[in-house]
Amino acid sequence: MTAPRSLALLFSALLLAWSVPAAKAEHYSGGSITYECMGANFYRIVLDLYLDCTGTPLTPQSLDLTNDCGVTFSINSLPITLTEEVSQLCPGSVASSTCNGGALPGIRHYQFETTVFLSPCNDWTISWDICCRNTMVNLLATPGMYLEATVNNAGGVCDASPIIADNSIPFVCVNDPVLYNPGITDPDGNTMSFQLIDAQFAAPAPTSVVYQGGYTGGAPIPGIVLDPVTGQLSFTPTLTGNYVVVMEVTTYNGAGVPIGTIMRDFMVIVVNCMGTPPVTTGLTNSVGGLIVGASGIEVCDGVPFCVDIPFSDADPGGSVTLVSNAAALLPGATFTVVGTNPAVGTLCWTPDITLSPVNVFITATDNACPIPNVASASILITVTDPPVVPPDAGTDATTSSCAGGPAVPLFPLLGGAPDPGGTWTDPDGVVHSGVFTPPNDPFGPYIYRVGNGCQFDEAIVTINSGGGPSPGTDGALNICSTAAAVPLINSLGGAPVAGGTWSGPSAVVGGNYDPTVMLPGPYVYTMAAVPPCPASSATVTVTEQAAASAGTNGSLSTCANGAAVALSTGLGGTPAAGG
Repeated sequence: MTAPRSLALLFSALLLAWSVPAAKAEHYSGGSITYECMGANFYRIVLDLYLDCTGTPLTPQSLDLTNDCGVTFSINSLPITLTEEVSQLCPGSVASSTCNGGALPGIRHYQFETTVFLSPCNDWTISWDICCRNTMVNLLATPGMYLEATVNNAGGVCDASPIIADNSIPFVCVNDPVLYNPGITDPDGNTMSFQLIDAQFAAPAPTSVVYQGGYTGGAPIPGIVLDPVTGQLSFTPTLTGNYVVVMEVTTYNGAGVPIGTIMRDFMVIVVNCMGTPPVTTGLTNSVGGLIVGASGIEVCDGVPFCVDIPFSDADPGGSVTLVSNAAALLPGATFTVVGTNPAVGTLCWTPDITLSPVNVFITATDNACPIPNVASASILITVTDPPVVPPDAGTDATTSSCAGGPAVPLFPLLGGAPDPGGTWTDPDGVVHSGVFTPPNDPFGPYIYRVGNGCQFDEAIVTINSGGGPSPGTDGALNICSTAAAVPLINSLGGAPVAGGTWSGPSAVVGGNYDPTVMLPGPYVYTMAAVPPCPASSATVTVTEQAAASAGTNGSLSTCANGAAVALSTGLGGTPAAGG
């Protein structure tokens, strides 16, 4: 998006979207609780809260802690350890935010911290709550806000919760596709799963809020999709306003046992924008790794790799800036950017299997002002060891299929002795089921890949279009009854090939329709069967329009003082009316 913009209209739209009641407790925009094990059952607990700057600045907070082993206590007066403005504004507009006495929407991030001893138990709950939250499009009234994190520290477990890289409240554009990722990673390399849950409040026990009709915790914005592995959110909002979204993250140890949860409660602010956010086509140009889907890559332990991720801005004069947490998250990693539109980020790293799997996050920001458009994406890196047995994808094969033929399983067509369990991609590079289903699937090469990022093998099954030349597609011919003969094939759609046969209400001579000697109706053009495909045909439906007659020349005699006479009565033949 280009800058500057028509600021008067944009300011008005932002202020309307930002308007909320003025009570102090109604300015909370989100929050989370995370923790870190310091050893000997001591935990550093961090409470992050986000407040719009029209509210009263926060003061020390309280936490409640309870477990299933009979222990309950509270920690009061948690000190503020960090205060920072995180308004989604271009640098030149930050001074005009509500955090600085201006009118543009401002957000302040508060962080509170304490260290506490948690006796061993399989289910600790750390919680915080407040009476009210901001007014939301998807909620009834203004219920309270409740945050929690859970810890399993039984049996000597000393684990940290996932951490959240994004410390902002996202502003997004109405009617534009949105990519948003909060940048959640696990410092211990535990497996994470993501889900959307109901927002909650304490009444006094945690209780789900009541959603407006058409909204739920699992669908807080219509059409929203969450990737349960990476935490990537995608949606296209159609109404401006504030929406609450709550993402829960569960961590699992190597045995698949849940060992903790965190939740991020945050507000998505949908506004009218003057442009569109940056977009990405996903990962490309991998060297030393195997791209899996649009956002994943498999790599080999200790073997350097690089991969590109491009972002572009459709707005005239737009430019894109990319930022990543790769260097901070991955020892020795680099993230370099070439260009501004498109801006291509290149991630390079020598993988360490002890950190696998790991999500790396990229934030793309355009040059809009006062509020830039932002998109975020993740790269899920899975580090593997070489397979014990070298993978074998079999050998290439070629076959033919018919547009209307049966489904064709691809794996049995491979030559040799291919290993099962691999993945297929279609001619467009999209992950495929491995069963060619005409007419939905395109003809062309289907790639079978087996193995992992360390070592893999590929084989190709090429599906050609079987049968003879195409008869084209159905068409129509509307012709005058006295017109000259015309080729029927010219009235077919598609790309019909000469050499077929015609049949219809009248015999077809030379492939032509002659309205003076033939009857209208359906004329079928048929191409002979060529195994394995049957004969194919297309139809031209002929209609005729009768030629109008003006009659023949004539004469008309009348008296000077006679009555009016229709001129057509003086014509010879059978003249048609209406001339």
